[in-house]
Amino acid sequence: MRILIIEDDEEKIGDLIDWVKLAYDSPTVLQARSLHTGKSAALDKSIDLILLDMTMRNYERSVEEEGGRPHFFAGREILRRMSRERVATPVIVVTQFDRFGDEDDYRTLAELKNELLSRFSNYVGTIHYRANVDDWRSMLNDMVGGVLSKKEELK
Repeated sequence: MRILIIEDDEEKIGDLIDWVKLAYDSPTVLQARSLHTGKSAALDKSIDLILLDMTMRNYERSVEEEGGRPHFFAGREILRRMSRERVATPVIVVTQFDRFGDEDDYRTLAELKNELLSRFSNYVGTIHYRANVDDWRSMLNDMVGGVLSKKEELK
């Protein structure tokens, strides 16, 4: 199982990696930590599943760089790029937020889910991640189980 995690929050990416390693025998976990690197990494057709953050910085952070401004809909941009390039890897959005955007252009989590579902055939669903509540883990188990079942049916 090759899983790409596109996420810029250290605690959240650590929790997701821990989940993957507990859920699968010898998984290959790849990481991208910004919109820019996520767009490139998501085009790898050997990936089995992508766990995608919605809001992240434009570029990788470093000691010298903050990574540019936060991009409220970075995950949607990555899904758009995948669609244009005809990459059908299943994507599960894992987000800490329940509201996205700013005053002029914002969406609730429910609105965003509906938009992604109507626009992207590889979008599986969204998990509302909260570090202090473990229910995201069981929801992720269920969603990934559904993805794997579909892959088996297609064989």
